[in-house]
Amino acid sequence: MARSHFNGIAIRGIACAVPKNKVNNLTDHKFCPEDERAKIVTLTGINEYRKAALDICCSDLCEVSAKSLLQRLNIDPDSIEAIIFVTMTPDYRAPSTACILQDKLGCTTSTVAFDIIMGCSGFVVGLYTACNLIQGGGLKRVLLLAGDTQSKLCHEQDKNVVFILGDGGSATLIEATGLSDDSIVIELMTDGSRFDKLFVPAGGFRCPSTELTREVKEQADGGLRAQDNIYMDGMEIFKFSSIDVAKSIERFMELGHLSVENIDFLILHQANKFMNDKIAKKIKFPMEKVPYSLAFYGNTGPASIPLTIVYNYNGMIPPERNRCLLSGFGIGLSWGIVDIVLNRICCPPIIEC
Repeated sequence: MARSHFNGIAIRGIACAVPKNKVNNLTDHKFCPEDERAKIVTLTGINEYRKAALDICCSDLCEVSAKSLLQRLNIDPDSIEAIIFVTMTPDYRAPSTACILQDKLGCTTSTVAFDIIMGCSGFVVGLYTACNLIQGGGLKRVLLLAGDTQSKLCHEQDKNVVFILGDGGSATLIEATGLSDDSIVIELMTDGSRFDKLFVPAGGFRCPSTELTREVKEQADGGLRAQDNIYMDGMEIFKFSSIDVAKSIERFMELGHLSVENIDFLILHQANKFMNDKIAKKIKFPMEKVPYSLAFYGNTGPASIPLTIVYNYNGMIPPERNRCLLSGFGIGLSWGIVDIVLNRICCPPIIEC
């Protein structure tokens, strides 16, 4: 199993940005009957989310987040040794958007910069990669940028996804501390046999975008979309989350000799409230230990875990040492779990742009 222990490494700060434009799930989406809208909101727990304008990319949200974080921490961009950009919605097919962000953030040309094309588990995968660069590569300071503008992948009348997927970006600074108390344990898992339960069928090189793939049709599941839009098999994703992810967290806790009592918070990818509540109940976590942000921001893909931390920082998560379990799960299918202590991390207010 891909379970790794990292020592002398810690998160120093997290900043997030979201678009100004709000979509209200109860009053918008007029294509869907009012009673159905209400049922979906009750089930998902998502009252509203943010939708990026056509000229706003995920990299813009991550750039704003990074500049805010570096300014708050009084850190010179020259000291950043690596930039990892995790997203499913990069600026271009090529080059890696991280290269563009290196220039926009004013980092030196000696900076390592690359993209990771991942979705819901992306923050965990990015954190795993950053820790490897520090522990295995000798770097001191890595900037993890994670987020998506998922609304650009959705057809505006596909009721299976348009009530859930929102836009957001984040910046997380990970540093070598050399302190024995700063340890991070991460486990990653993948099941590509179920990749087609949550994916964009066309638009890549396996199935290039054509006039036919861009044609919008009503699908068997009642959703209205083209092959160039994102597809989600909601029932299969629910089963994956409530069974595979829940069992993996239980096993992770057993191997690490962890209990609900010695974990302060369980911070889950913000899939939807019904799904996350199910996971928490299966592993017997009290709901007061499971913070949320999805009511106002929806499912923001790889930004959802950092966004939840920042959103709850001044409420549920005080600025003292807190041991947290993080879990990202979804598209791939892929999932991961993190055991980490958040200790007085800097979290500037969420930025709207």
